[in-house]
Amino acid sequence: MAYAILRTEKLKTFGNIGGSLAHTYRTIHTPNADPSQTVNNEHDLSDPDLVMAEVKNRLPEKYRSDAVLCIEHLITASPEWHGWGQDEEKKFFEHARKWLNDNYGSQNVISCSIHRDETTPHLIAYVVPIDAKTGRLNAKKWLGGRSKMSKMQTDFAKDLKKMGLERGVEGSKAEHTTIKQYYSDLIHTAEADTPAFQDRPELPKKSMFTESAYEYGNRVMDVVYEHVDQDIKQVKKENLELKKQVKDLKDEVGRLRYFERKNKPYSDYTRLFPDEGHRLDQKFRQATQNELERRERIKLEQEQDKIRKEAEKKAEQERIALERQQPRVRPTYSDDEPSPKKKKNNDFEM
Repeated sequence: MAYAILRTEKLKTFGNIGGSLAHTYRTIHTPNADPSQTVNNEHDLSDPDLVMAEVKNRLPEKYRSDAVLCIEHLITASPEWHGWGQDEEKKFFEHARKWLNDNYGSQNVISCSIHRDETTPHLIAYVVPIDAKTGRLNAKKWLGGRSKMSKMQTDFAKDLKKMGLERGVEGSKAEHTTIKQYYSDLIHTAEADTPAFQDRPELPKKSMFTESAYEYGNRVMDVVYEHVDQDIKQVKKENLELKKQVKDLKDEVGRLRYFERKNKPYSDYTRLFPDEGHRLDQKFRQATQNELERRERIKLEQEQDKIRKEAEKKAEQERIALERQQPRVRPTYSDDEPSPKKKKNNDFEM
């Protein structure tokens, strides 16, 4: 029997949100994802920075320091479900989007992404929990207590029976699995067959008596986000370099097309007079070779001149340094030879 799966995660800091977005947009290494299939992922917003900006724009001006800024949802189905890779898969994700909009209000659903590069396809959604009645953040309206979580699961799975999906056992005493726990299980499974990460950030140690679990969790997420932010900057730097390479290639194509247009009369001439064209071609090749050799000689002379000047400069510096190291020697005089005395200034001397 296949089941509908709905997981939630409360994101209380921008560090939490940034770390989640880094995973969603694959700006950090994801051990349970196949990089060759990442191109099949879908995103409502093309860049994680855009999602972060939309979350901030949706937030009210004032909110509590411990408020839930964003709810992250993971929506999927059992791996054995027959609908994966079929038309039912598209309908399933459409149902998930409709449920999110109906449950939270479309204005609160910031962005959705679909991952198809992991073992089981799934949808990730980011929701800002604004209560329409008060205009304030109120995650408890949807996630406040076991009964509301259970009702959420029931409402989500209500229309999925026709797709061959069932709700989990209602009334079960099993604890709700968060997204962190869900991915933790996947990662532990993947790490059983792959080498451990070499680039994990060093997490801070928890203060046992002066720090709550919530405060420690925020500190950990800040460290992780800072680590992730460096990876994001590196990816952006690589993207800029790629864009520069693309621009250079476009410029080169433009130059080639320009020469192609300029060369058209010559091409027509050689087509009509092949012998003369061959002679001109040989002459052009020789002239080009001569020009390349001339430029190479100039370049070599410039390099030699540069080396010579650097050698002269270094020799002069060594000479000055050697002179400074040598002590000054005062002249000495024998007993029979009087030392020169300073001549007195006598204005009346004839």
